[in-house]
Amino acid sequence: MKNILRVFKNDLNKIHNNVIAMIVIMGILVIPTLYAWFNIAASWDPYGSTDGLKIAVASEDAGYTSELINVDLNLGDDVIKALKENDNFNWVFTDADDAADGVKSGKYYASLVIPEDFTKDMMSVFTSDVTHPQIIYYINEKENAIAPKVTEKGASAVQQQVNDTFIETVSKTALEAIQLVSNAADDEDDQELADKLSKTLNQVAFDLSSAANTVQSFANLTKSGALMLDSTTEFLKQSGSGAANSVEAFDKAGEGIDSLNSALTGTTKTISDALAQNKEFYTAVSDAVGKALDSYNTDAEASADALYAVSDRIQDVIDRYTEIENSLTDIGNDFDSLKILNTAIRDINGLIDTAIARQTAIRDKINEAAGSLTTLTGDASDLKKEINDLIAQTTDSVEEVKTSYEENVKSGLNDLAGSLSSTDSSITSMFTALNDSVQDIAGVTDNASGDLSDVQKTLEDSVNLLKDASDKLTTASRKVSDSGSMDALTDLLEESPESMASFIASPVKLHENQIYPIENYGSAMAPFYSTLAIWVGAVVMAAMLKVTVSENAKKRLKNPKEHQLYFGRMILLVCLGILQSALICLGDLYFLGIQCEHPLMFIITGCFSSLIYVNIIYALTVSFGDIGKAVAVVLMVMQVAGSGGTFPIECAPKFFQVVYPLLPFVHSMNAMRECIAGFYSNYYMVEMAKMALYLIPSLLLGLLLRKPIIRLNEAFIEKLESTKLM
Repeated sequence: MKNILRVFKNDLNKIHNNVIAMIVIMGILVIPTLYAWFNIAASWDPYGSTDGLKIAVASEDAGYTSELINVDLNLGDDVIKALKENDNFNWVFTDADDAADGVKSGKYYASLVIPEDFTKDMMSVFTSDVTHPQIIYYINEKENAIAPKVTEKGASAVQQQVNDTFIETVSKTALEAIQLVSNAADDEDDQELADKLSKTLNQVAFDLSSAANTVQSFANLTKSGALMLDSTTEFLKQSGSGAANSVEAFDKAGEGIDSLNSALTGTTKTISDALAQNKEFYTAVSDAVGKALDSYNTDAEASADALYAVSDRIQDVIDRYTEIENSLTDIGNDFDSLKILNTAIRDINGLIDTAIARQTAIRDKINEAAGSLTTLTGDASDLKKEINDLIAQTTDSVEEVKTSYEENVKSGLNDLAGSLSSTDSSITSMFTALNDSVQDIAGVTDNASGDLSDVQKTLEDSVNLLKDASDKLTTASRKVSDSGSMDALTDLLEESPESMASFIASPVKLHENQIYPIENYGSAMAPFYSTLAIWVGAVVMAAMLKVTVSENAKKRLKNPKEHQLYFGRMILLVCLGILQSALICLGDLYFLGIQCEHPLMFIITGCFSSLIYVNIIYALTVSFGDIGKAVAVVLMVMQVAGSGGTFPIECAPKFFQVVYPLLPFVHSMNAMRECIAGFYSNYYMVEMAKMALYLIPSLLLGLLLRKPIIRLNEAFIEKLESTKLM
């Protein structure tokens, strides 16, 4: 122990007695702090100064003049005027050519160009041919060689802010324009415009009502098909017939329902699956009847009960066929203009009637057999043969129904369903909203029957929505027509354009609950840059200071051991490292003013990190010389990329995700983040303990494992020195 302290005391005396050495030591202490402070200060709040971003705005809008009333609008000019009062960005008002070229040259970060027909397209809301107005948006991502990767997230955030600001401005201007049209029409008592609006509202209401009837018919079909599938599948499962394959349609029923159109076309598939399963159902009926008749001699009452149960199942299927026939008839009546579809429905209904009659005959025959089992004597084979003949005839009938449906009816129903979503009429946007509600249904069902019932409910809810909208539009049309004015439209615009524009721009407000909030980006980055600076400081010390004790110093010691020399010099490096880290952390806290919930623990974490880093780098340098210093630099580069300091580690390549838990930076940063934002449970102590584990391999390397390679390292250094270059 005395030799260790003598080495340390000798090092301090040499520094104290040499001015140049003191200057170098001061530089070693200060340089790493600058590395941390400059980087943290530069990244303090990069997204808080968007008013310095140049965004060009150009308007080529030709305006709009109404042919009916005295209204002259130019929304492009109004947008320019509104943006001049907006200070979120450095708006530069120019022409379209300069706006586009400026983005290409880097003069502007982005540009917005309002086209010539912007106002005209906006006012098409009052016509039957609505055209959505467009704004041309240019953005330049070529900031520098790595800008597309490094600034992608920041650029997206700025772009979103541009969109939100501009949408609100345009919405406010558009609503003010609509109010102006309403007021002008009211002032001039423009009966022609009122009549045109009333006619348009009536047409939309009629379209919605027709769509509601169509969707209701499909909902009825879905219910019938689902019940038929349910009944036949349950019987197949109970009888054990075709357990592996016959219920596949039921298990997959309702899958892939992600829009109203797919729900409607899914209805036709449900009917296909239900009809396809009927053949297998009657095969199982034949087997069940056969088993019941074969065992009537041993237990006639049980056999009779089994036959009555089969009869009940057949009645369920008959009821479903009747409902399908009625639903198809309703669709034909609603769309009597579709001649091909109506012909196919009449044909299949005739086949359904035949199938119902034959199934009824089977039901009656089975009921008759069940009633006579207790008095039946002799062989029941004749009775079984009669029932099987009826089943064979019925199977042929249901196959004819299925074939007719697949070849003639299904395609017509699918075309009818598709016409609802592909129409160019005014109800298209209504079905877009309905599609969103259908997507929610698919995510909450876990079985086939649930899927089908939820699809049916979705279709019925859609019917209610469509009917409600149709009624409201009819009422509004009546008001406009009766009054001959635009009062109904004015009622819709009673709110101020500012409040309505704000709602349109952002209809849903996000309520944010911040867990461990951090005030600014610089505070969030402080753990990374501070940890990096501490490692850099340890590397600088290893490069600037000798890690071995000189021969003259050894002579003043009493029989020094290798471990005494090792610890004697390491104490100096550890002390300097602790001073470095303390200065870095104090500067973060009181010079830069980073947020920190536990300042003292933050300083302790930095000092402890320095202790670990100095041990690692000192062991590498003592053991491998210059190669050890190079390894320390490689480790630093690897940790910069793979420690998750800037981006989540899940975004890094697989290699870095694998080595991530092994890197010292990770645990230092995690501990510092706890100090900055607040502690969670014992997470801080766990991270500190993980850091302490790095002392074990570093001390093993420095004290034991390096001995076999000392001579090899000395030979390597000798060869390097012989070159007179290194």
